[in-house]
Amino acid sequence: MLNNIYLFTGQETYLLDKELLRRKENFLQKYWSESIFSFSLDNLDIGQIKQAIYSSGLFTTKKLILVNGLPLDASTKLGEERTEQLQVFVDALIKAEGKIPEDSLLVFISSTPDKRLKLYKFLEKNATVKTFEQLKNNSLEEFVKKELSDCIIDHATIQYFLTKVGSDLYRIWFECDKLKIRTQVKQQKKIDEAMIDLIVFGQVEIDSFALLKTLFTDKIKAIQILEKIQSGGADRNQFAGMLYRAIKFYLFMIDLDEYWITDSKEIASFLKMNPRQVKNEYAKIWVLKTHKKNIEKFYSGLIELDTGIKSWKFPDTYFWLGVKKMINDRL
Repeated sequence: MLNNIYLFTGQETYLLDKELLRRKENFLQKYWSESIFSFSLDNLDIGQIKQAIYSSGLFTTKKLILVNGLPLDASTKLGEERTEQLQVFVDALIKAEGKIPEDSLLVFISSTPDKRLKLYKFLEKNATVKTFEQLKNNSLEEFVKKELSDCIIDHATIQYFLTKVGSDLYRIWFECDKLKIRTQVKQQKKIDEAMIDLIVFGQVEIDSFALLKTLFTDKIKAIQILEKIQSGGADRNQFAGMLYRAIKFYLFMIDLDEYWITDSKEIASFLKMNPRQVKNEYAKIWVLKTHKKNIEKFYSGLIELDTGIKSWKFPDTYFWLGVKKMINDRL
């Protein structure tokens, strides 16, 4: 096992970036800033990478070489000249069995590397591989607790918070920071759902409204939005919960409109939602009223799908395919 070559991989970029930052800071405490060399696909110069690895300087005793984007992922293509240079570099590294100067610490960084590539196979077998997987369930809750350790927040409120923001740690970290500032300003340690509704930007909520916005007018675009949400790593339960909430909001808003309650602030008060968001959604009330039956049909279908998954009639992974089928078949 090579002790000075690493591969950092995995789709949880927040954890990966934190580990890189930690290593950089530790390195800077011991060595010069000129001892850190960073490369990416934008400035990928194989000659400079080789020079950083193999050359020795007058004042540097140790070097940290960070190569972002290698091994390549399946969708990235380099030009012919750079591809050839990269191949020569990889072949030479493998031929030397990965032996590089002891004063060089080489870190390859690739979130989703193409596992068929020669470089990946070599690193997987010989280098130290650190994989940063996306957090789920209890691990996500523990992350929130740690970020809000100076605040008071219970399990149910954490779940409500996660339902709004999704599972992306950068987003969770950012929204937790906003909540911490709010508690300090208000001198109120306890975080409740009302504070979350006021402060937190609900990305999963925005995604669900974006899907519903096109659901009854442009099926192709609706499916594209759904696929983007899925590929973005959205948690199925969290997204389904937000979709339920968005649909119920539409149906309640239609009912209130039919009773001549049309003021967005009044509707927001009834539904306990952000007035600005209500105003934005109410702007398309006539489209919603036209498709009321389809909205109710989609809501019923979502319940059937969710019940089928929870009763083991369908596997958990069927959710996304099931929603696509509903968009195509039911609407």
